[in-house]
Amino acid sequence: MPLRAVKQRRQRTRSARDGFRAVGLVSKPRGLRGEIKIQLLTDFPERFDVGATVFIDGVQRAILASQVDGATAHLRLEGIDGRNEAEALRDALLEVSDDDRAALAEGEYYLDEIEGCTVRDEDGAEIGTVREVLQPGANDVYVVARQDRADLLLPAIPDVVIEVRQTERVLVVRVPPGLDTDQPPAPTDSSD
Repeated sequence: MPLRAVKQRRQRTRSARDGFRAVGLVSKPRGLRGEIKIQLLTDFPERFDVGATVFIDGVQRAILASQVDGATAHLRLEGIDGRNEAEALRDALLEVSDDDRAALAEGEYYLDEIEGCTVRDEDGAEIGTVREVLQPGANDVYVVARQDRADLLLPAIPDVVIEVRQTERVLVVRVPPGLDTDQPPAPTDSSD
């Protein structure tokens, strides 16, 4: 099973407060009764179920009505009763406490648990630091920033990422021969 970082779509405007996670971004009001349209910034749309709570502009509000459709949702929040109040929330982040972070299956990690980790080879030699996690398709790709060298792109697959030590913020990897352009390719057997 490939390692997978749970998507946390990047918000366009600002970051969540310390101790909180951004799970949505208000794009615009909808209708006259205070409903808002949001862009989802989470892989867990159940965070927006009726009765759940979110923080918006630092105020905790219950979700009174919810309709999730792909990467967007329409919400009615407690205390937001008119279009002007909803308009004032444009570009605001919807946040949840870090304590409310959803549990992940084995081999799954949040992006912020991978980004910034030190990358070491199997012998313990430091390779660099995960600068970014790309999510192009079948598996994630870790962009490893190295001092005085080009970034190294490592596929997040078990053959490459041997161990994730979350408490130490260290990834132990086995760089396949030829993947690192600064390494010579593996010798080939020319005796056909």
